Amino acid sequence: MKSSKSPGPFCVRGGVLISGGATAGHLLPGLAVADELVKRGWEKNKIAFVGSVRGIEVSMVPAAGYRLKALPGRGLNGRRLSISNFRNLLAILWAVLRGIVLVGRCRPGIVLSLGGYAALPASVGAIVFKVPLVLAEQNSAASGVNRLLTKYARAAAVPHPGTGLKNEIVTGNPVRESVIAADRLGRSSRSALQWPLKEPVVVAFGGSLGSRRINEAIWQAAINSDLPLIYHVVGERDWHMLPDDLPENIRPVAYDEELPKAIAAADLIVCRPGGSTVAEISILGVPAILIPLPQAPNDHQRRNAQWLMDADLATIVEDEDLDGVRLSREMTRMLDKFRVQGDPDIERRKRSIGPRDATQRVADVVVNHCSTFLPAD
Repeated sequence: MKSSKSPGPFCVRGGVLISGGATAGHLLPGLAVADELVKRGWEKNKIAFVGSVRGIEVSMVPAAGYRLKALPGRGLNGRRLSISNFRNLLAILWAVLRGIVLVGRCRPGIVLSLGGYAALPASVGAIVFKVPLVLAEQNSAASGVNRLLTKYARAAAVPHPGTGLKNEIVTGNPVRESVIAADRLGRSSRSALQWPLKEPVVVAFGGSLGSRRINEAIWQAAINSDLPLIYHVVGERDWHMLPDDLPENIRPVAYDEELPKAIAAADLIVCRPGGSTVAEISILGVPAILIPLPQAPNDHQRRNAQWLMDADLATIVEDEDLDGVRLSREMTRMLDKFRVQGDPDIERRKRSIGPRDATQRVADVVVNHCSTFLPAD
């Protein structure tokens, strides 16, 4: 590929600027698309990210080998009037001004919005400087930022129809290559994880930050001696709260960078139905107990969960109803319902409903709408 002279330390002139992050759910699809573009011959220095100083992208993007511009700001806490929301709004407006300047200086060939407050600055910059804007929505109900941007976007890559965005292209939700690799490994990962080869295993987690509600329910359920092995990804935020008297069948870890391997090797998942998590579960075909976050914008987690429930791959437990007793009962019921009769990996793959080429489809949308920069033949 021909490379142009870079006019500055952070410049993707004619390339791709991926806007958004804050949580793994928003960021991971963007990283998956970036890696796919590199596979197609794009230079890494023509792909960069703009995110939040408070987001997980601060560590994950540089670790993946891409440049990052982290801007100030944090999401608003609902629509209520408060001093903290006023401060957050001022920080977002300052970030938007910086995002406009950044896009004006870098002049990318396209901006890909991942949604969420961290996507707003560079996306507004794309609108101001008439740079093609494409939205990548991870959820069944579009985020507030992507709904705000939709009238200016050339296209919106969505997991399912009916997100409310204009110019929808149903692509599925991009997933990490590690998810596809985990699907191939399946139960063979159990030996490395030191799990029993034939007994049921439950994997519980609460997203990149963890979930206090899920964590406490797992710890309450631990008194039930009949529960199987539970691999519990607590999250670093609540790691200090870990009880000292957990039984041996609860195996807690603060964080797992290779979580898809654990999901593919499990019999049951307990988690929040974020967009990326639902996409991974749908591909890996593992049954799930889903606890939608009540304050999720536009109730998008419930709609994500409903898609898996309609496919008979999940059950929904309300956040307010979740405790150790309810969780124990649901785990027992789901493990009985999906009791393995034959080869567990064959049965799991038969339940798979997610598109495995979603990353390639979204990359196609990006390439088709990029105004100036294409990889050399």
